[in-house]
Amino acid sequence: MAVPKVVKGTDVGQTDTHSAKLPGDYDEATFGNALIPDMVADPSISDINGTFYCYATTDGWGRGLATSGPPVVWTSKDFLNWSFKGWSFPSDFDLKYWAPSSIVYRNGRYFSFPTLDGKITAVVADSPLGPFLAPNGQHVTKATVHPFPLKQDSAIDAEVFINNDGQAYMVWSRRREAKLKPDLLSLAGPTVTIPTKRQGYSEGPYLTKRGGIYYYFYTLGGGETYRYAYMMSRTSPMGPWEAPKHDIIARSDPAANILGPGHGCFFHPQGSKQWYFVYLEFGRGGTTRQIYAVKMNFNADGSIEPIKLTKNGVGAIRTNTETSANLALDCNATASSTRPNYRVRLEKYPRLNRVETYTPSNAVDGFNGTRWMAAASDKSPWFEVDLGSPRLIRRTEAYFVKPAAGQAYRLDWSLDGKQWHIYGEHDNAVICSPHRDEKSVRTRYLKLTILKGDPGLWEFRVYGVPARTY
Repeated sequence: MAVPKVVKGTDVGQTDTHSAKLPGDYDEATFGNALIPDMVADPSISDINGTFYCYATTDGWGRGLATSGPPVVWTSKDFLNWSFKGWSFPSDFDLKYWAPSSIVYRNGRYFSFPTLDGKITAVVADSPLGPFLAPNGQHVTKATVHPFPLKQDSAIDAEVFINNDGQAYMVWSRRREAKLKPDLLSLAGPTVTIPTKRQGYSEGPYLTKRGGIYYYFYTLGGGETYRYAYMMSRTSPMGPWEAPKHDIIARSDPAANILGPGHGCFFHPQGSKQWYFVYLEFGRGGTTRQIYAVKMNFNADGSIEPIKLTKNGVGAIRTNTETSANLALDCNATASSTRPNYRVRLEKYPRLNRVETYTPSNAVDGFNGTRWMAAASDKSPWFEVDLGSPRLIRRTEAYFVKPAAGQAYRLDWSLDGKQWHIYGEHDNAVICSPHRDEKSVRTRYLKLTILKGDPGLWEFRVYGVPARTY
């Protein structure tokens, strides 16, 4: 959960005045193909009955660790197209929500162990989507919250591992571990400190098993200089532990503009032997992070090959659920205004050129790490895409910036860019991503006017029948 310092009053840095010098593909190379089209951190992925569930901290709400975005659960059938609907807690939830754990199913309920207002807390739900409540059925609020019964001394970032015999183990920050009782609501023994090879502050732990070997992953450092290390045990989830020769498996790669591979998770999909590492990246500084997925591979002795970090994404790892072409991809896009570029302030790598641009083309480039943002002074922000020629469309998807706060908008279509007709009209802010509108029309232009919510788009997609088929 550690975050770096940023310029006072911002989450990004200082205004950049040299945007003309940036190459055309700058944003794609710098921010790349994030897994989720939003600012999230501390991801935990669960694969349940053919659906991937991503539990994560909602970033991008300003004021660093003094706040967080509300809790949501992103889901995907193919690991490529992600969505969520509504919050995962009742609407009276009022705590800071950080670092939710992977979901655990026990006794007919789904358990999660997020850090709420800085303390590990157990919550339960009848569905992996929530709504999550206290184990006694109460809503979880500042007035009713009951932290997990362990020593809450810088205790954050809990993860729970279930061994083959059904015994549950919890790991949390600063290398701590303990067995859990069968109901998962209290410790079943003493808290131990895992004797790792590397010392220093550590968070973002993860405990798992592969081929008879238990793996304990832990972070070192933070911000721009996060590293991930691991230990192995061939005996039990509590050791004895051994350090492989090459125990650091992920670190910053400034040459590739990848900084701070921090708090993440390690998993393999059901029925697959391929493992993946999903990590948070430094982003724009402060709590403006995004998450990325890469493949990870093992040596014959069970040790892990050093992970080559990229921002390319891994694509669909099950059958792609979207069978139609995105007609808006790389089309000409315009907008009412564009926010000035921002140069991210870096402390460890001050000479590294990391600038975020906000041009309208970012919303049709197919990358979840780039976005269009209207100028802060724009009172009537709109975004328009030209499909190049009249196309038969059937559906649109708008991935707004800061979707957990909700958006209201109007979407219009036109054949000539002059006479406009309503395609979708939503006067009340709705909390979801993406926002979908469905109607079969033949159009060339689409214009989205934002009525409520942050004026920006990660992606705007248009689906229909390709021109050559009619």
